[in-house]
Amino acid sequence: MRIVGIAGSVLSNAYVSRLLEAAGRELPARAELAVWDGLERVPPVEEGPLPSPLSRLCDRLARADGLLITAPAHSVLPPQLTHALDWIASQHGGTVLLGKPALVVTSCLRHHEAMWTQTRLQRALAAAGAHVQGADLAISPAFGHFDAEGRVTDAAVRARLRSALDHLRPPSAASSAAPIPAPRTPRAAQPGGARAVVRG
Repeated sequence: MRIVGIAGSVLSNAYVSRLLEAAGRELPARAELAVWDGLERVPPVEEGPLPSPLSRLCDRLARADGLLITAPAHSVLPPQLTHALDWIASQHGGTVLLGKPALVVTSCLRHHEAMWTQTRLQRALAAAGAHVQGADLAISPAFGHFDAEGRVTDAAVRARLRSALDHLRPPSAASSAAPIPAPRTPRAAQPGGARAVVRG
């Protein structure tokens, strides 16, 4: 299973970037998370061909099985993220997300901020033809919440994240997979899915 990941921030070492990496560690062992980091170079949709960063993103989405986005509160959501989704949904983006699962994970202090973020991004993803699901993780970006291995430390939050990631499984795998219990201790000795970073 190949998943493309996008962290909804143009800031280096942003909290949602760490959350995306942590989510990748909770994917099934044979899954691969390719993190696309070309967000800061995305312009608004306009006439003409796809910009180079978006062309590479669409190529990777066309070969992927799904899309995972980690997003901050609506008040700090970068416009480049919605621009990227608008490009994907446009005629330039083609059908790279048509029928594929997409998951938006938000990390917000306030419920209404998560709701606004989810609404905005889910609409853009639905316009691209994706099957969209959201998960609001009630964790504050002001605190670490990650262990030395980069995994989420809070057992309840981690269980919620792993449950949400089941949306990205192929239908046959999702229906046959047994429920995964929340671990009581970090699984440092049990590596998760492989993570390939896509530069572009």
